Amino acid sequence: PGLHEHEASFLRLLDRMTNGTIVEINATGTQLRFKPGVLLGGSVEHECPNSRAIGWFLEGILPLAPFGKESLDVSFTGITHGTAEVDPTPDYIAASLLPLL
Repeated sequence: PGLHEHEASFLRLLDRMTNGTIVEINATGTQLRFKPGVLLGGSVEHECPNSRAIGWFLEGILPLAPFGKESLDVSFTGITHGTAEVDPTPDYIAASLLPLL
């Protein structure tokens, strides 16, 4: 139970992409309070844990990326195909989702 490593990492990524975001997590990781800030965009570097592939993080930020004050330039470090059964690969996202945006 509680917040998994990749979920906490995603919250940190959202915090870096925004200004004024407030994230509160209780000691057991079972309660989360999230107040979003203003999407800034800009250059962001993020290290993804090995529990999820980079595609999992891309799926979460792609719908937000066009609404930042600046264009978003994200550099990910992590696995790309490690959990391909569950998470889409960056190549798949580039070929299928990006043309729709």
